[in-house]
Amino acid sequence: MDLVKRDWHIFSVEGEYFLFNSLGSLYQLDEEGAKAVESLLKGSKDPCIPEDVYEEIEEVLTPYDSFNIQVYDDLTLKSLCLNVSHSCNMVCDYCFVSHNLSSSRSMMDLETAYRAIDFLIEASKDTKNIEIDFFGGEPLLNLDAVRDVSIYGKKRAVEYNKNLRITLTTNGILLTEKVLNLLDELEISVVLSLDGGDKVHNIHRHLINGNDSFKYILPNAIELARRREYGGYYIRGTYTAKTITFSETFKDLIDLGFRYISLEPVVTTDENLSIKREHIPILREEYKKIAEECLKSDVKFFHFELPLEEGACLPRLTRGCGAGIEYMAVTPTGEIYPCHQFVGYRQFMMGNIYEKNLNKELKDRFKILNNIDSKPLCKDCWTRYLCGGGCLANNFNMNRNITEPYEIGCEIQKLRIEYALWLRAKRMEVKV
Repeated sequence: MDLVKRDWHIFSVEGEYFLFNSLGSLYQLDEEGAKAVESLLKGSKDPCIPEDVYEEIEEVLTPYDSFNIQVYDDLTLKSLCLNVSHSCNMVCDYCFVSHNLSSSRSMMDLETAYRAIDFLIEASKDTKNIEIDFFGGEPLLNLDAVRDVSIYGKKRAVEYNKNLRITLTTNGILLTEKVLNLLDELEISVVLSLDGGDKVHNIHRHLINGNDSFKYILPNAIELARRREYGGYYIRGTYTAKTITFSETFKDLIDLGFRYISLEPVVTTDENLSIKREHIPILREEYKKIAEECLKSDVKFFHFELPLEEGACLPRLTRGCGAGIEYMAVTPTGEIYPCHQFVGYRQFMMGNIYEKNLNKELKDRFKILNNIDSKPLCKDCWTRYLCGGGCLANNFNMNRNITEPYEIGCEIQKLRIEYALWLRAKRMEVKV
């Protein structure tokens, strides 16, 4: 049989061998079976391996014919990021929005926010499930807008028979009991930025006066987790070259009582902070330790929660993150960008919420880029249906070219997915 290399990936963890099909099937192999699959991926059988091993493998894998998935022209807006504040009460070393923070027109007014909601309702057409994400700066600096826009958005969604999901990303300083009560009442999911315990967190995340921020955030974060024992929040940390042993950070966060955790690699050109190729072996060990920790606990690590069983329909698998097509960001002045990470880069401004028409040339460009097969390095990669072709903004930030993949990001994604699959296999024990 012929195995198409881009559809299959074989890897090992601690002497155990696993085979993954890009559409979601996962098998555990013995060493001889792994060698047989490797030979098939190279295009020929190994004469040292018994024929009955190949027969068994072929019996299982023959149904997997390689095919191309048809891409449908049905992309509509589903989610808006509302940058309700371009001010912040913290200064973080790796902040990717620092170039947007200002004191002039830094808060989104209600007219702009309401127009953004109306834009989402209209542009989403027949799509039933839509979403808004409050972002910044620090969105809780504009709490009145968060409250009023949420109420308005829910009302408009009901009028158009839509389900509106709301998320808010915060540094946690203003997450008081009163604010938590409001967020609970409005059913707003929360992403709270916390890099770990006090020593790790305070390395990069400071108050405006330069002082440590951890002690002001932790009580609020703990109360958030206490209220939302069964979900509705994520603790999101960022690791850098200075905090590279983030598996210890993961354990610290668990010890603090958090059960929904995401730890992201910094994306920066700062040589002192950036993740480099020489860090990859360290990262592999760190993700391994996190996977082992997840195996013995009920903690949800965001990047290990792969949607294999409940995954999207086949055409949806070929699409990227949706930036500029299914997802857009709106600034306090009403400017529209492909996503929150493109905000402030004028060459990517797609239009304004006060105008009906978007930049067609730019929208068409992002529409093409949201097709995985449009990216030569992505279309033959085994992770393509899980990563969606990577982050276009990261490509721009690191390469100043949205079509050129950020290679270190790709390497991290691949090893992260391997350990996510290992964790799944250890829980399910699917074997050939």
